[in-house]
Amino acid sequence: MAPTQTLTLSEAGYILDRSTTTLNKAVDTGVIRARQRKVGKGVQRLVGPAELRFLRLADELDKDLTPSGRRRLYESLRKLSANTHMVRWGKLDLDLARIDSDLETRLARLEHIRNWIDRREDQAEALIRDTGIPAHLVAALAREQTIEEILSDFPSLSKTQIEAAIEYAKAYPKRGRPYASRSLKRTLSEMADLGAFDGDDRPEESAPRAIP
Repeated sequence: MAPTQTLTLSEAGYILDRSTTTLNKAVDTGVIRARQRKVGKGVQRLVGPAELRFLRLADELDKDLTPSGRRRLYESLRKLSANTHMVRWGKLDLDLARIDSDLETRLARLEHIRNWIDRREDQAEALIRDTGIPAHLVAALAREQTIEEILSDFPSLSKTQIEAAIEYAKAYPKRGRPYASRSLKRTLSEMADLGAFDGDDRPEESAPRAIP
């Protein structure tokens, strides 16, 4: 990870496999610090290499760190160069090279996923590249449908595109109203199979009555 590179909390959550809620709590309680960037009328929180390194180390050293020890470790990591990969912490030798390698792998994965998605400022939705299909729509369907079912609903997509859309939505959650987790095509087909549109199943209408 580049020394000056920063990530949003949702991006960091994807890298660390943590929820954005958990990371926001870590910032709110002072476990880590976050920079702030104004986005429209709101403020976006950003974290850098020191925060990622600390949170990954804190997970591994959970039983060996007191609250004060956590604070000292975090402050030490904030002062370190990104090129320093081995640190002596008390009697422990902390191998940052291994952690950095894992973080770089996850960052490369995130960049790979972004290359499959087209998100421009003039678009309301992030679209799967070279298609008009919203990435978050496909990700929503994956909550209840298999990839094979989604391929059947969207035969123009590839398995790789679907998987990229699912991963993209983890790093960049949809704002606003969520998409349904079943496609309209599949929902209508299933309703037809259940006889939902069978005229014989409709309730009998009452006989017309004369209006006095």
